[in-house]
Amino acid sequence: MRVLFAIVLLLISTIASLAAPNIVVIMTDDQDDTGSMAYMPKTLSLIAEHGLTFKNSFVNLPLCGPSRASFLTGQAAHNHGIRANSPLDAGGWETFKSKEANALPVWLQAAGYKTALIGKYLNRYGQQGLYGAWLGWFGSLINVEFKGPTIGNPRDWVPPGWNLWYAFSGTRPKYYDYSINDNGKVLSFGKAPGDYSTDVLRERAVRFIQDQSASQAPFFLFVAPKSVHAEGARAIPAPQYKDVLSHVRLPESPAFNEEDLRRKAIKAQRVGNATKEDLEKTYRAALRSLQSVDDLVAAVMATLKDTGKLDNTVVIYTSDNGFLFGDHRLVGKTAAYEGSIKVPLLMRGPGIPEGQTRDQLVSNLDVTATIVDLAGAKPGVPLDGKSLDPLFANADAPWRSALLIESPVTRFEKKANRYAGVRTATKKYVRYESGREELFDLASDPYELKNRVRGSAHAGDLSSLRGIHDSLKSCAGASCWVP
Repeated sequence: MRVLFAIVLLLISTIASLAAPNIVVIMTDDQDDTGSMAYMPKTLSLIAEHGLTFKNSFVNLPLCGPSRASFLTGQAAHNHGIRANSPLDAGGWETFKSKEANALPVWLQAAGYKTALIGKYLNRYGQQGLYGAWLGWFGSLINVEFKGPTIGNPRDWVPPGWNLWYAFSGTRPKYYDYSINDNGKVLSFGKAPGDYSTDVLRERAVRFIQDQSASQAPFFLFVAPKSVHAEGARAIPAPQYKDVLSHVRLPESPAFNEEDLRRKAIKAQRVGNATKEDLEKTYRAALRSLQSVDDLVAAVMATLKDTGKLDNTVVIYTSDNGFLFGDHRLVGKTAAYEGSIKVPLLMRGPGIPEGQTRDQLVSNLDVTATIVDLAGAKPGVPLDGKSLDPLFANADAPWRSALLIESPVTRFEKKANRYAGVRTATKKYVRYESGREELFDLASDPYELKNRVRGSAHAGDLSSLRGIHDSLKSCAGASCWVP
């Protein structure tokens, strides 16, 4: 009887794993959602035209390490606690390491998935200890990278939950001259054209998919290239793309080099002509680096098709945060403004309609919840997002009315610039630690130029959004959902 029971359980497990889709996530670094996707024709053709484009996709906290921690835990930053990139600020991989045993890849393995990470993990992976952090900070000031043994755990650490671990290690992820931890063995890459990291990751992703061709077990593949994150002044394109898109100019929305910041909580210097010229070069370099990501997407999709896996694979394309190229006089991420918190999100796969868009407010926390739902996995922590499955079949499905955005907490960031905010379909409310507030009517002011906090015209909105802010800033699980 026990043998029969065991056979039945095995059959149930096998059937469940056969029904579960493969899942591929491609996550870029610092990719804006203000037009960069238009320069990725292969990705648009292979994913967007065959799937869904989420037009209002946001991250909970617009900074690399915290955003990736949210992807791996399904939790908002105030719950997983990673709100910076460095252990000096209780952030980065060193702080996240204690959470690795109860994170997305572990849950997926338990659900029968074979898992692979190829590319960037969390900031400072392989660079442990406060001493190493101070060296890294000092090196960044003088543009020197200190190499050598790390303090604490070795560079060849492979986190639990990953069958294939092929991650940038020991140094910052780079386009050339970097190290990769290949399942515990550290590989070194140089400066030859064939060492361009996006292309190296592409070939490893292709090989992983090919290795699954004869397997009936589902797989989860997370590919995270360096692009479009700057290295030094700006991103570095592959040799074949270093001169393309020379006609592209810096997009200048009405928010670019904003004239009047007197009612804004954050102040910044005017963008001068020299800075504008440099920003244009930086923007163009970012787009050039994305051409290799476009090739990566095409190679992954072709391999899925060639191995017979495409029809049962969900493919997700997104970024960890956006980037501001001079809007509101700001350059970078971390701010509460749209260019910083809004990211691309494309999905295709079984059960997902082709060539459609969705307008609902979605977040990176929902992406994790969707993966868990598709896989039939059991998360080990309360998920702060919700599966996007209801939106696949119904563009008018009831959805949330508001979501939370949070700021980094770093030693360099002025406390007055730290914030928690609420984004609705038509409004944004942000409260800073200084006590200052911002309220934008996005329907009439999509570029966030007029702070509506003063006056009586928006008093009702202000009162309502303050209440939502107070409930969301410490929410967990179901309480993060605002119907």
